[in-house]
This record gives sequence, structure tokens and C-alpha cells, in this order.
Amino acid sequence: MATTSSSPYDILEEKKTANDYSLRVAYRRKILEYKEDRLRSPRTRKITAENFRLICRAYETVSDYDKRDTYLKSDKWTSNIPVSKYTIQQLAAEPELFQELKNSLQKATLKEINSKDSNTRQTPLYCAARVGNPEAVKYLTEQGAEPDIAQRTGSSALHAGSFFGHADIVRCLLECGANYTIENSSNNTAEKEAYDDAVKNTFTDLKMTPFVQMAAHQLDWLKTNFDDTKYHIDKQYYALRQTLLHCASKKGYLDCVSWLIEERSANLDIVDVNLNSALHLAAYGGHDSVVEYLLNRGANPLLLNKWCTTAEDEGSFHGDKITKLFESMRTKDMFKMAANGINWWFKYYFEKRSPDAVNQDGTSLLYVACRCGRTSVVEWLLDKNANPNVKLATESGSTPLHSAVYYGHIAVVDLLLSHGADIHIENNFHTLAFNDAQNDDMRQHLEKYRANLKDKKLIDVHLYSDGAKAGNAPLAELKLSYNAKYNDLVEAMPESLRAQYPCFSIARRPLNFDDDKTTVLSAAYCARCGSSRFIELPICLTAHERKRYGNAGHVLRPNLPANNANKLLEKFKCSKLTMKMTPSNVSQSFSDTNLTFTFPSNCADKDVVINVEYIMSPDVNTTNLPGCICLFQAFYGARNHLTAMPTVVLNNQPNSILYNLVPSSFYWFTYRTRNTRLISIGETLHAFIRHVDIIPSQLTLPPDLFLRATNGKLLYNRDIPVPCRCLKIRDHNEVVFPHIAYHGTDIKVIASILMDGLVMASTVVSSGYRVCPPPNHISRQAEVFGIKDFANGIFVTPSIHYCSDPAYAVTFTHDDERLIVVLECAVKNTFGRFPSTVTTYTAHEGDNLKEIEWRLTNTADIDILSVLFIPVVKSKEEEAKLRAKKLGDRPK
Repeated sequence: MATTSSSPYDILEEKKTANDYSLRVAYRRKILEYKEDRLRSPRTRKITAENFRLICRAYETVSDYDKRDTYLKSDKWTSNIPVSKYTIQQLAAEPELFQELKNSLQKATLKEINSKDSNTRQTPLYCAARVGNPEAVKYLTEQGAEPDIAQRTGSSALHAGSFFGHADIVRCLLECGANYTIENSSNNTAEKEAYDDAVKNTFTDLKMTPFVQMAAHQLDWLKTNFDDTKYHIDKQYYALRQTLLHCASKKGYLDCVSWLIEERSANLDIVDVNLNSALHLAAYGGHDSVVEYLLNRGANPLLLNKWCTTAEDEGSFHGDKITKLFESMRTKDMFKMAANGINWWFKYYFEKRSPDAVNQDGTSLLYVACRCGRTSVVEWLLDKNANPNVKLATESGSTPLHSAVYYGHIAVVDLLLSHGADIHIENNFHTLAFNDAQNDDMRQHLEKYRANLKDKKLIDVHLYSDGAKAGNAPLAELKLSYNAKYNDLVEAMPESLRAQYPCFSIARRPLNFDDDKTTVLSAAYCARCGSSRFIELPICLTAHERKRYGNAGHVLRPNLPANNANKLLEKFKCSKLTMKMTPSNVSQSFSDTNLTFTFPSNCADKDVVINVEYIMSPDVNTTNLPGCICLFQAFYGARNHLTAMPTVVLNNQPNSILYNLVPSSFYWFTYRTRNTRLISIGETLHAFIRHVDIIPSQLTLPPDLFLRATNGKLLYNRDIPVPCRCLKIRDHNEVVFPHIAYHGTDIKVIASILMDGLVMASTVVSSGYRVCPPPNHISRQAEVFGIKDFANGIFVTPSIHYCSDPAYAVTFTHDDERLIVVLECAVKNTFGRFPSTVTTYTAHEGDNLKEIEWRLTNTADIDILSVLFIPVVKSKEEEAKLRAKKLGDRPK
């Protein structure tokens, strides 16, 4: 654009004697004219981009005191600047240069994004808000621009949007957390400087929302009015999807943070659109008191945001005040944490410590947790393979079981026993743990355990209520024999439940006991969605007052044929291991190249000979046992007997799982605790099965639960519907299930979904977990789109992008990648089509937002075809480096 002979005052249509306020009004008039003119077609526009550029240069000259003085003295001013020489502020002030602004900020640091003009102290966000540039305002806030930074006169970007008449900008800034109570040097809030009713009404409307009040630190308003708003405390607001806790943490409002958590039970670990938790935002803001509070309340420090950084990473650029808080949490005394039952500390900070660690007194970590009755810590340690039989290196020589029994912690006793605790170990006073019971409740509980062992009731069944209102705990925990049938199941129930609950289902698939010979195990196998013959105990059933789900269309699979274990072994040339036990008050181990048996102390009162026959890597076509590494059976010698069973380990095969064959059947069961103690000697066949690591440490599946689809490969690459890796579950039956749809989820629940199918809300799945919608999503019983209890359905979508939204798909890390997991499903013609319920979702090509959610009300109308692993970050390390560079040059 050529220079002009007009003065800056002529261009703004204002006198040279005009004061600062009059010049601002003149600039506003020009901006609003330009804003309205941009709505016209290009042919009829009066104010071109070049014209507006000249207006911007004119106002820069008269609003910058130094430039104005120079102009008044010399009558010269700069009316034209090459775009290549523009500052970020100048790019932000011209809406038609938005792409140039984005390009200039691709690698910008936070200091550059929030930079202030040397004279006017205006930030790029202030300049974008002043001219009503919504694209730039949105982009700058996404890049970390702070809305509350004051310019020379104390005004913020919110003041600029309000004074210059941009209601949309005011809305955007308030929704991003701008503080409406900030006053400028004229003692005016942004609302007080509102240009017109549209701006005033925007303030009025948004000040009724808790998020805007939280951003303004209006805790008294929240305490008084929050319940009347009818919002959930964990509601995610606006485009950034931040909760009130996000907002308070980012602002550093410790009083608000503590109120939200202590008084309103706000969820600590919900993540926003950038996958930031409240801890991320507190650390990012350098608010050490909030960081310390959140850490002490159990906020998860391991979460990665979209830039693959932890909260500690985000705070590390404030010096060491933030990192020292994380380090002090990592170095807490783990024995005190165990004694106090701080289970989240173990989950987040235990790292590579040994679960069998002992303190200076010779007391193990597990013993401390058992003595104090810290059930969740005990469970965590046992799941990390803590030894339940380790004796104190003290005078007593007691085990964790001794401690749990003595102090009356029944739930802890059950955990220890289920993980292989040995009831025959004597302490140094020659006392068995079961003899240490101090009250009748414990004595009766232990007697019941002994009776179950004697009667060989080894099948655990947990019964749950059908309604979520009953809570997540089981109604009853039962012990049944191998061949328990319907009557045995009912008889084992507490008397108060028998008449009330005569019917049962597993993950809303009814159990069929029409045949009197049907066992509980076979009924569960036939009803399950997944066809795996490998059954994990306990079996989690739902009890009903009457028959339910019988007309849902589920197809029961046939019973597996009976099996003769001895004949199966006869088909192979077996290896043999002979073990000669002697009475001993210490444990005894026997092993060969493949197997190691360890017998507990005091398990034999005379010499006992035990023979083992086994085969390694048996032919799968003969055994029909995919994944079997070792098949074996143990036998007593004549008239031999043990009072306790040994544990058995398959040498150098840490990922193998011990299964037991149900006599006279082909059902194999194991325990979720991965207990490797034999259930019996001489009565059944045992097998070590290698479960398949689909994504190591993330997803492991029984080997008969999926198809090896392409040339025997576990995962194969696909480009449709997006580039991904695919695990094929089954072939597509296009006649019955003609439509393809997708379901984004969390990799942690994939194994459960493949075993139980996609289920309705409030369903208890076979792992014992009750599936409920997140409390901040559409709640049960709520009417949406004219559907009562809209949330009581299964939701899929024809859009791979919609189901990949963070509202549905949870990211996870594998190697150096960040990925999401999506189920590819086939569905029948029974679904309803509904609009998007994710208000911040941006449509992709082919999306129809009016019909993007498909809702099904019958679990049998959906078939899972494949599991798709979709990369969202190719290199976590590189992404974190880019983030570090952005954060490294942080503004003071």
C-alpha cells in the first residue's frame, strides 16, 4: 500500500486537539464500521484490508505518546509497514492477517505470546480483542495468552472487548477465565465500560454461571448460589472444557480449591480439552500453595497433557519451588503412608521400590498395612506381588496374616488368603495365625474358611443388585463347589436373599438353568459375550427378583463337551517330576528345568511322595488350548495326604497364568489375584496359559478372545477410516449387522468390554465393576431429545473423529507414542439418530452433527469387530521438547 498524504487525524476523522478518550471513540467507530463492512460481499465492500491497515497505523501514531509527539513536531508519520515487519500485536489487530499471525506463533514462547508493546504495554490478545478479531482471540488463548494482563492504563483484554463493542469477544474471554472484577486506572471494570446493550447483556448472562464467578474469585457468590444453578460440581465449561477446580487452580485461589474439594467433593483428575488436570494448571501458574494442597489430597501427578508433559514439567520453569513439592511427596516415608492408608501415594509415588521392603525394625511394608487394617494399601501391595508369607525379622516372627487376624481385620484376612497366604506358618511362639483370633466374628469367619476348604468350595461367586442405588458392593460373596448348580447357588445365598432373588444374569445376559445338569460355571460361560473358555474368579452375577433380559436377543452358546483329563495326558509323551516331602516347620521346594513346587511349612505329618506328569507346549489342535505353555497333573503316592497345597511356578515364564480344569468338563478357571497355589492334588488337570500382550502393560487378553487376522499377525496396519493399528476380533456379519459405527473408550476397559460386550449404564460387568456414566455427563433419568433416561443406552457414532474426541476417548502412552483406542462395531437397524451432545466438537468432513450420535437400547444389537489403536502424537519425547521450549522463556 502506498503512503498517503492524509494525516492520522484525518483518517480517524478527528481533530488534532482531541484527547485520548475522543481518539479511542474515533477508532472504535472505524473498527465497528469495518466489522460491519466485512459482512458484505467482496464486490460491495467499502473498507478494504488496505484501508483498515491505514486506520490501524493512524491510531498507532496518535495513541502512542512518543509517536504522536514526533508527528506533531515533524508532521511526518509512518503510514505503511511491510507485513513482514509487523509485530505480533500488529498482526493480531488485523483480522485478515490471521493466517500470518498463526504462522508467526507456531514456535513462539509464552513470553512472546504475552509480550507487551514497549510503550502502550498492550499484548497481542488485547489488540485482537480491541478490533473484534474472534479467530485471533480464540487462537491466542489456546496458545496460553493470559486474559488479565493489564496494559498502560490498567485495562485488560476484557476492557478492550467491552469498550469497543464486541459482545462475542467478551463472551469468549469470560469463558476462558477472564476476571470481570479487574478495574483499570479510571476505577472502571470492563462491564462498566460496555459499549452497548449487547455487551451489557453478555456480562449479565455469563455472571450467572459458576465458572465466570470462579474466575473472578467470587467464593461467597458460589457458596450462596451454586446449588440454585443446578450444575454438577464437575461440569466442564465452554470450549476449554475446564471445571471450577481447573479455574480456581489456574488462578491460584487456594480458598476456592479447598472449598471445591472438601465441601463439594470435586474430582481432582478430570482433564480439560488440552488434557490438563487442575494440578497441571496450578503448576503452570506457579501457584505453589495450590500445588502442595492438591498433591496432599491425592491429585494424580502422572497424567500427561496433550503436549506430553506432567504437572511437574509444567511447573519446572518457575524455578525449583514447584519441583521441590513433587520431590518431597516422592520421598515420603512409605511405612507411614502404609500405616495411614494413603493408597494413592503407592499408586503414584512408589515407583521401583520393593513391595517386600522392611523398615529398621525388621517389619515389612505389608505387615504394617495389615496391622493397621489398610485394605486398599494391602490390595495394592499384593497386586504388586508382595510376599504374603514373609515373617517379621523380630522376636515374634509373625506373618501379615497373624497381624490381620489378631487385630480383627476380616477384609484384610480375605485378601491375604486369596493371594496365597499360608495358614500353616507358625510364628516364633509356635502359634498359627488362625489361633490368634481375638473376637467371635473373626473366629466364625475363619471356621467358615476352613469348612469351605474341607468341602472343596473353591468357586467364588459375588452377587450384585441390579440397581445402581444399591451401591457398588456385592450383596453377598459365595463359595461353591466345582459342579455347583442352580440349587447350590441359591442354597449358598444368605437366607434373607434366597426368596427375593431367584434369577441371575452376567453383564445383563441371563443365565439359563433350564437343564438340571447345568453348572454355574457352564451357565456363565454360555451367557457371556466373549467366547473364551478361560474364566476368572470370582464370577460376578447380578441377582434379580424376576427374569430379566430374556427377550433381548442374546444367543446362548452351547456347553463345552466333557473332557477326560487322564486321556488328554495319555496322548502325549510326558515329562515327570517326583517330590519326596518330609515333615518340616520350614517350607520345602522341588524343581526341574521347567517347574518349581514350593510346599508350606507343617503341611505334612509324615513322608509324602508326589509325582507330577507334564507336557510343554502341547499341540493346540489336540488340547484345544490356545496359549498353553504347560499342561500338568500331580498325584499322591498310596495313602498320602497334605494339609496344605503347594505353590507352583513355571520357570522363566513370568507372564504365564495358572488355570485349573473343572473335573469332567472343559472349563478352565483361575483367580484374578493370580494366586499360583494348587487347588488340589490328583483330582484335576492344570495348565499354564500365556495371555497375549496386545499392548504390553496396557492390554492383555486371553488367547482365544480375538482372531489373528492378517498372516497370523497380532496387529496389522490400516488406513481406513484413519491410519491406525488394528486388532481383529471377529468377521463382519453384514446381513445381521449392516452398519459400521465407532466407540471411543479407555484402554483399561477393553478386556472387560470384549468379555462382556458394550453394556447399558448401571450394569455390573464380570470384573465386578458397575459401569455408570461420569457424574458430569448426562445423568441417568434426565430427559434429552425427548427421550426419558437418555443416558440409559449404548452410544456409538458413524464418525471416527467424533468418538475420538477427548469427551469419549482416553489417551494412553505406548513406547514414544500417545494413542487412543476405538472400538469398530457393527450394529443392527435398531438405533436412534441424535444430534451431538459435545457442544465444543468441530465437525469433520462427512459429519452430520444432527445425526452423529447413534443410541441403542439392546446390547444384542451390536457386534464388536475390531479394536483400533490410533496415534495422536507420533513422538511423545519430541512433543515434550517443543512444550519445554515454549515454557522455557516464560514471562516474568
